[in-house]
Amino acid sequence: MGDAIEIRSTRHELAKQEQEEEKPKPRLGRRESEPHSDEINHLYEVLSFNYPNDRTFWDLHHYFFFEGERLDIQFDISYFRDMDVPFRISSYDARKFGNRVPTMAINVLSSSTFKNDLGIVLQQCQRLGVPVYVILSDHLPSPSYVKAPLLKIYYEEGGQYRTVETSAICCKEGEEVDQSKLLDVRPDLLPFKLGIMERKQKYLKDELTPLYFLVLVDRKTGKRLLTPKEMAAQRALEAQKQAEEAQKRAEEAQKRAEKAQKQAEELQRKLMEEEKKRQEAEKRAEDAEKKLKEVGKA
Repeated sequence: MGDAIEIRSTRHELAKQEQEEEKPKPRLGRRESEPHSDEINHLYEVLSFNYPNDRTFWDLHHYFFFEGERLDIQFDISYFRDMDVPFRISSYDARKFGNRVPTMAINVLSSSTFKNDLGIVLQQCQRLGVPVYVILSDHLPSPSYVKAPLLKIYYEEGGQYRTVETSAICCKEGEEVDQSKLLDVRPDLLPFKLGIMERKQKYLKDELTPLYFLVLVDRKTGKRLLTPKEMAAQRALEAQKQAEEAQKRAEEAQKRAEKAQKQAEELQRKLMEEEKKRQEAEKRAEDAEKKLKEVGKA
């Protein structure tokens, strides 16, 4: 498990330089980049598809009221266990939902928001008691303390916020997950572990660099949780594999049948040759007997 931390750590102070009293700036209704959009879409689909009895929101303003203060926090992903909200919303107003805070909140770092995500948003999550706050750097090349890949998880335990982090990938896209490279926090709340997957696609800004996804791995099966599209592709691949295996078995059965047919034909040929030899032997015997009779008469 992680160590207890003071929120104003070195990285926190770096993230807060020149903005001590600054509030998070709105993103004006647009995503920061294609990788940023990819990641949020991916996480939203994974959580919504695999946990239909929970509620996942994406890219919303969240309004909370704490000690007489109205807090406006924007999370890329907010995940609520056992929460039924069957309709769509434009923002999350905690007063309308029993003042619940997310079970897990996720922010994907971008060049324009990483200071806020590491600074004031983290501080507000601690004030509100958000159990798990996850930050992911999936494409940033700098500064060094947020260079991709980076997965950092802050979580409440025993009345304190603790932290764990990793830059190690648990798998490459299409490969099996290395369970030893996963981060495991709050098993009482989260039915999955978290890790970093290196994507097949690359990111081009100043140069071509790797891209990463935050992946969720089911605790029971040890398998990566998939989106509906990934699941359909996997099933199609499995069906194709089964069809190819069935075709291979059919071809092998055909070869065995052809071999058996050749063996049967060879056996038939030998039997016919033996029968021919027998008939020839009988004829020679009859001819010899006939000659003996003729000699006896003479």
